[in-house]
Amino acid sequence: MMVYNSFGDEMNWNELIILPIIAMVVLFLLTKFMGYRQITQLSLYDYIIGITIGSIASEVAVSAFDDFLKPLIAMIIFGLGTYVLSFITKISKKMRYIIEGKPLILYENNQIYFDALKMAKIDLDEFLMTCRVNQFFNLSDLDKIILETNGRFSFYPKERSRQLQFHDLDKQLNKETMPITLIKEGQIIKDNLKMIQHDVSWLHQQLDVKGLKLDDIEYLYVDPKGNLDCYVSNKKKSYFI
Repeated sequence: MMVYNSFGDEMNWNELIILPIIAMVVLFLLTKFMGYRQITQLSLYDYIIGITIGSIASEVAVSAFDDFLKPLIAMIIFGLGTYVLSFITKISKKMRYIIEGKPLILYENNQIYFDALKMAKIDLDEFLMTCRVNQFFNLSDLDKIILETNGRFSFYPKERSRQLQFHDLDKQLNKETMPITLIKEGQIIKDNLKMIQHDVSWLHQQLDVKGLKLDDIEYLYVDPKGNLDCYVSNKKKSYFI
């Protein structure tokens, strides 16, 4: 079916529907292929490549069948190139330093390294603001400040300023385990039941004791102490704070 846009140009519904789907699928596959990273873990190169691939994907989505192949191939090449560089940085420390850079010390021994700030294109106000945002208002409380390769600051406080650790209390530390999900959205997770050496009959008995119906349960888990914690579906409205 052919339609016309506001400029009188001929458009094909197949192109309008199929090409965006192709772009979305290829972008999804490339993302899976290149691996997962949080935004804060991206290097500058990863960030730029991500924007570039996204821009090319948008070009594919609005192209015609006759000329969508070039941007599609370009997007795949960028994805493969990123994967190859990622592989190289894993096997070669020298290439890793060239591509990703090295962590840079900005502060140490009660001294701000102003040359390092200039090298990192960070002014003093930005440096002090980042310290304050991370709850360090007094530089003398810190032993080191390191600029990581992803652009984030790492703070190493002096012993007198670091947070209290459990071992400082000279108490025995009990091993903590994660809660184990037994029911999610009304579905029993049988593998997790086996993990805690119980079966479905035992779970139904526990639900009967608590007066709960399986279909009403959105989330139920057992905590490290063996207690069941349950959240049932409801129609309560949330609110802004």
